[in-house]
Amino acid sequence: MSFGIVNTTNVSLDNLTSLVNVSSVPEFFIKVNNDIYGGWLYFVLLMVLWIILFFAANQANNQILQNLMYSGAGVSVISLFLRGVEIVQGGVLRGLLSDYQMWVFPLVTILIAMVLWMTKE
Repeated sequence: MSFGIVNTTNVSLDNLTSLVNVSSVPEFFIKVNNDIYGGWLYFVLLMVLWIILFFAANQANNQILQNLMYSGAGVSVISLFLRGVEIVQGGVLRGLLSDYQMWVFPLVTILIAMVLWMTKE
């Protein structure tokens, strides 16, 4: 039985060389995302951005569902743009976000909007 982080990337000279041997900034970001974080870095960053935007909106207007919907809409637009950043690495098309990661934000926002619409007076 193992505890803690199980899926780790061993740091070697080959990994570091392939990581920094890039020709563009998007290629570097995608290599960091896929090679080091297993493709989950930008998804987690978008989730954190959603929480930050929600708390910022909630300080100005204390309506939880409405603020969740508006901050989710902003993060949904950002996720659509991040999905468009792609490179070909080793014959495989890789992006900052995968399709199923991208669709989480709009679907949850739509669900929140439906709940908000059903509960309005």
